[in-house]
Amino acid sequence: MLRSFRRSLVTGLLRALVAIGVPLALLPAAHAQDFPGDRPIRIVVPYTAGGSSDFIARTVATKLAENMKASVIVENRPGGNTVIAADHVAKSAPDGHVLMLIGEFTHSSVAALNKQLPFDPVEDLAPVTNAIESPLVVVVNPAVPAKTLQELVAYAKAHPGEVRYGSAGIGNTLHLGGEVFASTTGTKLTHVPYKGASQAVVDLVGGQIQAMFDLPQTPLPHIQAGRLRALAVTGASRLAMLPDVPTTAEAGVPAYRFATRVGFAAPGRTPPPILERLHAEIVKVLAQPEVKEAFAQRAMFVAPSESPAAFRKSMLAEMQRVKKLIRDAGIEPQ
Repeated sequence: MLRSFRRSLVTGLLRALVAIGVPLALLPAAHAQDFPGDRPIRIVVPYTAGGSSDFIARTVATKLAENMKASVIVENRPGGNTVIAADHVAKSAPDGHVLMLIGEFTHSSVAALNKQLPFDPVEDLAPVTNAIESPLVVVVNPAVPAKTLQELVAYAKAHPGEVRYGSAGIGNTLHLGGEVFASTTGTKLTHVPYKGASQAVVDLVGGQIQAMFDLPQTPLPHIQAGRLRALAVTGASRLAMLPDVPTTAEAGVPAYRFATRVGFAAPGRTPPPILERLHAEIVKVLAQPEVKEAFAQRAMFVAPSESPAAFRKSMLAEMQRVKKLIRDAGIEPQ
């Protein structure tokens, strides 16, 4: 009882000090030692349950709860191209009890595509660590007369704008994967945004669009059934689920490399000792063999950041890269 009272008192004092602007470096490190205490940690996922992002969050949450002897809850807050979830986390108490699953590309595109947001995408979220890297797979409808990635480049150059590729929305990782391909290869493609990748795959199979740069899990059944043709994976090595599909380097287009990166962020102004504790605990989870295997089976590979500061540096660099990508693609911020 006394311990619980003291923990509540420290938490309340921390919030009060943060609210009046006391520098975080001056706040007591003892609070991090007491964290998380009796309160649950919530991991907010900006998408609906059942998808790849949800799987990452729930896999980490389960092991995090075991290791920290704490309650860890996954909460899905979809909508607004991740803005709804990010705004909620940004406005949460900076005490380590609320985290957000955050994608580098998606968060960067949200910052670049929106003139006004209800939160500051840099200052109001504190990066903790990256967790996962996952390559995309370049797939085409079999009607496209390209059997290799080099042939797709040649075809796209001979028919500028005629290759239509689908994605899960403007600024989505799959959209940016296509934009990076076009800029790297000097081709002109036409982007067709959908409300979700699964819808785009349906139209790809049906021939309404010609190509996609997609996470491997979604088109996999169609690739295996011969309804789609996989030309290359965008990572450094082949995938166990697609052993016969070459990497972009093996396919003769080594300049095109692309991987999605998904990690965790806390509310801005979360004290550095708590960020470092969270970083250490999540990295410990990612190092467990059964966790690595669970992700690898879905073409996801653990890639933790060295520190919260390293993840912040990576995200800031990504924001600048994505801003240029969007500007070069002629997409106007709204």
